[in-house]
Amino acid sequence: MKVLNISPKSRWEVIFKDNDHWQAGIYVPENTSREDIKYLEKHDAPELFYLIEGRIVLVISSDLKTFHEVEMQPGKIYIVDEWHNAYRPEGVKGIALVIEKTNIKTQYNEIVS
Repeated sequence: MKVLNISPKSRWEVIFKDNDHWQAGIYVPENTSREDIKYLEKHDAPELFYLIEGRIVLVISSDLKTFHEVEMQPGKIYIVDEWHNAYRPEGVKGIALVIEKTNIKTQYNEIVS
């Protein structure tokens, strides 16, 4: 058995990897408002997000034209397979667990204001 302490050191840190199947990471969004977000990303497989502590708002888009803000709630799991990014409102503490497949492929798209 392994017990891992959650002490984020950066924006994204893989804390466990199951060879070529899946990995778990700790995510602390670097953005502090919707306006700070300069790009959205999309992967070739869904990701699972779970709020560990604080506040995180997911910014989601299916078409890169309309954006929906979803404030994560404790005790809920978010499965994301759309274009997305996130922020911590006003820079408050916000830590999420993310589970995704290993060797995930990511596309990035700049947001044009």
